[in-house]
Amino acid sequence: MLTLRLLPPLAAVAVVAFVAPLAAQDFAPHRAVYSVSTLERGKPGPSTSGTYAYELRLTCDGYVINQRLRLEAGGRAPVASEQQSQLSESRDGRKLKFEHRTAAGGRQVSLYKGEATIDDDGKGEARFSEPAGQSVGLPVGTLFPVGIARETVRLAKAGENGFDAKFFFGDKVKPPQSVNVLIGRVPKRLADIKTPAGGGEQLVEGRMRIYYRAGFFESGADSKAQGEPAYAMSSVTLDNGIELYGTHEENDAAIEYRITRLEPLPRPECK
Repeated sequence: MLTLRLLPPLAAVAVVAFVAPLAAQDFAPHRAVYSVSTLERGKPGPSTSGTYAYELRLTCDGYVINQRLRLEAGGRAPVASEQQSQLSESRDGRKLKFEHRTAAGGRQVSLYKGEATIDDDGKGEARFSEPAGQSVGLPVGTLFPVGIARETVRLAKAGENGFDAKFFFGDKVKPPQSVNVLIGRVPKRLADIKTPAGGGEQLVEGRMRIYYRAGFFESGADSKAQGEPAYAMSSVTLDNGIELYGTHEENDAAIEYRITRLEPLPRPECK
């Protein structure tokens, strides 16, 4: 899953203390590339195009994510914008290192970097090294990107149709967002999404396809009661964590992305 703050596949969450139920759900290490286009009234529009690249690597201690979104806005003077994220999450879901950069026209416009940890009592803290000296508290039940994705798959396979939780990504000096997720059947228009040939076929054969929509609400805001999330997204993702299709909707802007390339990455040899 992608947001214009670049969430990893499946930014859906569940209310759990720590991530004990997540241990049974592992993901396939892989590299994927997606074509990106704007949506106008729910249909692809011509004004902006781009690419989204996502990589998930497994280590003996956890997961490493690298992702990059590049958009080209049309017009007389085309402008390129780019967002990059590097994330390292422990296998038990209790530690996250993050770095998020955005640039426009070749110039960096923002940088957020730091580390978040969850303590034994379920609460935690995120400390930022950029901007230096900043920190936010993490309430019980906060999940990080991979932990969120794994829990979403677990609940979808268990037949659950919706849930709420707290999510921390680290792209702003703000407390975790509240997320509301609805899991449903894959829409007919997305049921025949093709998976790219050329090396990744073994990653998709026989896998369950999961469809969900999620709304993200800023902490402490009263917009949730009014049905107005800060942004929303949808996704078609396999049960091994490989995303095939997604959308991101924020204010009056929206994009969609479809997978165009997929390749497996090696698993670590751990004792």
